[in-house]
Amino acid sequence: MNNLQLGKMYLVKEFFWLLFPTKELAEREGVGGDAGWRAVQSAKWYSEYLNCNVDVVEENTCFVLLEKDGGYYKLLDSNGNIGWIGCYDFSKNFELVKE
Repeated sequence: MNNLQLGKMYLVKEFFWLLFPTKELAEREGVGGDAGWRAVQSAKWYSEYLNCNVDVVEENTCFVLLEKDGGYYKLLDSNGNIGWIGCYDFSKNFELVKE
């Protein structure tokens, strides 16, 4: 975790991650990684429940790390979506892409 680098690209090694539009929503809902089909269903449910767009960052895709605040991370995913995920073991679930 000490070598976490903002502005660098990371690969999702494990799980699918709900990408909330704000850190406050990510904190309030407290959702981490999940299985693919459950994450997609959850994103649809949260989008309706919260009246916003909740996306999914899929396993084996990349994102750019934009910001970190505690266990919450702001990402720009490979589909152009920007949002926040909650993750308490970043280095287990994501790896830096070598340039």
